Amino acid sequence: MNWELDLHQPLRQNKQTTNSAAMGWRCLFLFLSMLLLGMSVLAHAVPTPKHDTLPDKQISGSLVEYLAQEKTHLTILINDAKQQPAPLNEDHYITKMQQTSALLSMNQAKIKSLEGFLENQYKQELHLNQRLKHLQQLPLANGEANIQERVGKVETLLTVNKKTLELISENIDLAKQYQLILNDEIKKLKLWKANFELEQKLIHIKKSSAELDNELGLLYQNNVSNQRTMQSLTNANEQIELEARLFINNQHIAIIHQKLDALMVQKNVIKARILLLNNSDTKTLQQVTDSYKDSIHQYITIEHALKQISATLETGSNASIKPELKKSLHFLETGIKDQLKEADVQKKQLIQSLDEYQNELKRQISTRQSLAEYNINSWPTILHKLVDMPNLFYKYIKTLTLKVYDSYSWLDTFPIAILWSALALIFAVFYILNRFLKTLGSDKERSRLTGYLYDGILTLVQRNIPYLCLFSMLWVVLYITNISYSNYQLLFNLIAVWFTFRVLILIARLVLLERISDSSGKDVKLYYRLKWLFLFGGWTTALMVFSHILPLIVLLQDIFNRLFMLFILSVSLVAWKSKDVIPYLLRPLLKGKKRYIKNAISLLVVLIPITLFTTAIIGLLGFINLAWTMSRYQAYILMVLVGYILARGLVFDALELLSEWMISSLQNGWLWIEVFLKPLDGILRIVLFLCSVLVLFQLFGWHPDSLVITSIEKMAQYSIVNFTGIHITVFSVIEFFILLALFVWAAKWTREFCYRWLFKNAKDVGIRNSLSVFTQYAVILLGSFITLHVLGLDFSGMSMILGGLAVGMGFGLRDFASNIVGGIMLLIERPVREGDLITIGEYEGQVAHIGIRSMRVSSWDNTQVLIPNAETFNKPFTNWTHQDGIVRTVIPIKVSRADDPVMIQQLILDVLAIIPEIVADPPAQVFLKKIDTALIEFEARYFINVQEHNRVEIRSKVLFAITAQFKAAGIKPPIEPITVELKEGHADLYSKNQSTND
Repeated sequence: MNWELDLHQPLRQNKQTTNSAAMGWRCLFLFLSMLLLGMSVLAHAVPTPKHDTLPDKQISGSLVEYLAQEKTHLTILINDAKQQPAPLNEDHYITKMQQTSALLSMNQAKIKSLEGFLENQYKQELHLNQRLKHLQQLPLANGEANIQERVGKVETLLTVNKKTLELISENIDLAKQYQLILNDEIKKLKLWKANFELEQKLIHIKKSSAELDNELGLLYQNNVSNQRTMQSLTNANEQIELEARLFINNQHIAIIHQKLDALMVQKNVIKARILLLNNSDTKTLQQVTDSYKDSIHQYITIEHALKQISATLETGSNASIKPELKKSLHFLETGIKDQLKEADVQKKQLIQSLDEYQNELKRQISTRQSLAEYNINSWPTILHKLVDMPNLFYKYIKTLTLKVYDSYSWLDTFPIAILWSALALIFAVFYILNRFLKTLGSDKERSRLTGYLYDGILTLVQRNIPYLCLFSMLWVVLYITNISYSNYQLLFNLIAVWFTFRVLILIARLVLLERISDSSGKDVKLYYRLKWLFLFGGWTTALMVFSHILPLIVLLQDIFNRLFMLFILSVSLVAWKSKDVIPYLLRPLLKGKKRYIKNAISLLVVLIPITLFTTAIIGLLGFINLAWTMSRYQAYILMVLVGYILARGLVFDALELLSEWMISSLQNGWLWIEVFLKPLDGILRIVLFLCSVLVLFQLFGWHPDSLVITSIEKMAQYSIVNFTGIHITVFSVIEFFILLALFVWAAKWTREFCYRWLFKNAKDVGIRNSLSVFTQYAVILLGSFITLHVLGLDFSGMSMILGGLAVGMGFGLRDFASNIVGGIMLLIERPVREGDLITIGEYEGQVAHIGIRSMRVSSWDNTQVLIPNAETFNKPFTNWTHQDGIVRTVIPIKVSRADDPVMIQQLILDVLAIIPEIVADPPAQVFLKKIDTALIEFEARYFINVQEHNRVEIRSKVLFAITAQFKAAGIKPPIEPITVELKEGHADLYSKNQSTND
């Protein structure tokens, strides 16, 4: 320690002694003043005879002089009382409490004496006025000079009496002000006493915890030594005894742990009470109620643990052990009972205090500040306090400056050198930072949210560097000069208010003037509207902070609170009026941007005005505490919403950058994106949403033991169906749908993953598809069992029901089961695959999909035919592309017998050779199939790939080409011979007709 600290201690002791001596002289002076006042009252209370002489001017002058000195003395007492230090210890507290109580009692007596003396002076004034009136009515002939002299004396006494009345009134006001200060001092002393007692309890808890920790260390050492001894023992009885000792030690250790937990709970409760003593607003009450709820829950846990330990000890006491060990067990059981009683008492006290705090919280929230206090008599006081505010702030800054200067003068050379070095370093760092940020400035067009945030943060930091530098220097000066935070709390809060609204105005300027150019001028109008609103809001917020921290009278605090609510109302109306203007102005920036940005802006421009308007109206109606409570929760919601939007945007940008890198760097970049990035995006969305909900619950104070959560749990545990083996609740239904959606997505993703990634090296596409489908079915089967179990179906208790279902499937669902089995066998044997051309009965077409129950075939008429799997599994069908897609087509061709067969064969072969759709291997063939009396029939055979071409189309193309080839070679279409057959009876009819014609 340096010599300044050694010098400060005797100075403080000397100051304390001086304060005590001054307090004694003040008490003596007050006693003498009261005695003199009483004597003056008695002297003036004696009635004056009508013909006696008037009071002496010398006595009146002495009284005026005394009242003036009393006014000066009361002013000094008030100034000294405002600067009273806190007690140093309990003895000092007792002394200060006795002195303050004595001063309070004597000051009350003084006020009563002054009020009585004031009343007597009013009576004397009335008597003098009557005397003056009587003298003025006397005839002047009877001693004119004597009457004028007496009138002058009475007027002089009236003047002195008026001055005396003014001084008495001022002294009464000062004495009442001193009375309020003394009452506040007593409250502060009582608060200090309560804090001191709680701090002493904390010290006691710390000592108890240290003792218990030492005891735990000894018990652990005993356990280690007993275990080492046990390893060397061979006698069974001795081993049993050591086991019993280890058992007792372990239970003792568990009991000590519970005692430590109980002490920790008591410590948290005491801290909550200290917090409530220092500030009893709604936010603190909410924190204290949450702390008490948590403490009650911890006490319940401790009681449960102690009961378990007690049951374990009862089990151990039944064993055959030595009386000494039984005595130890009995001692532990007694300690557990005492601890249970103490925990129960503490819990009941906490529950009672919790009810009181909750009622107080409800009362404060529902309290309405009415306008009845704003009457004619209160406005002069309000105006006087308003005019005096600049003077108060000047005195505050002056006092803080003097404290800093005084502390600086007490510093050594080394701390002074450190202070100036730190100031120089701060200036250099901010200067370099400013130059560096100027080099980073660029007009590069941004397309992502991270780019906009980066540019905005850089701009805001660069434009506020001088102020940040000054603020840092100020903080360093206050820190090194050891100025407590309570002395500069008001200054820093005002700086924070100024900086916040400056940043808001800069953001409005950046968004509306420097980043957007609108020809209609709506951006400029909106900017200046917001600028004036933020200026008004900055002043109202600063006045509100000033009135609460200094603090000022309650009426001024209420006025500034209502002004702030009026500012919020103005902001809400402007925001609602501009809810269509803001998206219009941001349209150039939102063009081509992600959908979540547009949705977020559309949501915020509606939610923010409604939230602010609701809060402002409630506050203006007088429910200030309710307005602040609601605004806090609404701010939590908006904060979490904005945080979620920003986090979602940053995650989206990160995934987009990662996808671009995968496409440019990896061989199968698109595959990685489809298999991993898209599922990862969905998972991160859900995680961000759940984290946002969790943060919101924590901000709202909805802990597991809170009323909201317990009510939700009770509602979730409500039974919908409750039979043997089936127990379905609301919560299980919600879990069922969540898991169902999860497994549906997992089944789709598993099939895609297996097909695209896991089995990508499979040469056969059919095997690849079958394995992927089997994996999907496995996920579906597993998900079915899990979701049904979560829903509340107990398969072990439903054996009878499952047996009945099996019998029902064997009879009523036989076809359905056979179709499912057929689908599985189709996937295993693979007689048909997706894309094959098949013919089943009268249906022909391409296999579009093979499902678990049916197969979908796309026919040539572009119709979808659903064929049950049992049809393909039990009946024959034709698969044109089972091994490959090469299919033969046979076309019969007839020509006249007069044509040359060899030439016809060659012509057909030439046509088949020039058509590109016909494959070369196997080669096309033309055979002479039949020779009639008039015709020769050929058969053309060729092969095409039906997976690439249509058989009907190629057949038509071949026939067109053959017809053109025959026509070019002069081969005419064949005429088939006509056979005429005359039956019996038709010949006579023919002869008759012939003769008639002749």
